[in-house]
Amino acid sequence: MFSKKVLPRGLGRGAAAVTAMAFVAVLGSATAANAGASCGIAGCSSSVNDTALGATALKNWCRSGDSTGAWTATQPTCKSDNVPQATYYLSSGGGHTPYQEDWDTLRVDAGYCYKVKFIVDLGSDFTKTYDRRGTSAAYVKAADNADAHVVGQSSSSCP
Repeated sequence: MFSKKVLPRGLGRGAAAVTAMAFVAVLGSATAANAGASCGIAGCSSSVNDTALGATALKNWCRSGDSTGAWTATQPTCKSDNVPQATYYLSSGGGHTPYQEDWDTLRVDAGYCYKVKFIVDLGSDFTKTYDRRGTSAAYVKAADNADAHVVGQSSSSCP
């Protein structure tokens, strides 16, 4: 908190309130899904594989208005910020998308059930299960302020 010695008289509460409102406005806009290929104001989205099986991340998310944890059965194929779609293999036991690069999408393989923990900067972490056993792959969004950690995957049951 600011002391009266630092801020001129009468500015303390007003300046703090304006700063807090500006921070909330920036944070609110940063937590929405960013389909851009570059890192946003809140950072870079990433995927991490904490399981004994491999996983795959994709560079771009092709829909607007989605937030972390949203999914689609349609494979994203778009260019974003003139960056073509790309895939990245996440090796078992901690495979991670490249640091300081924005990787917006995690693929849940067809025939598998994935448990994904989303680590959200300046927000609440949460875990979701994506059951794709007996059906096609799914593609899951991680916003620029989130890391998607695959913490379980199985073709026989949901972890």
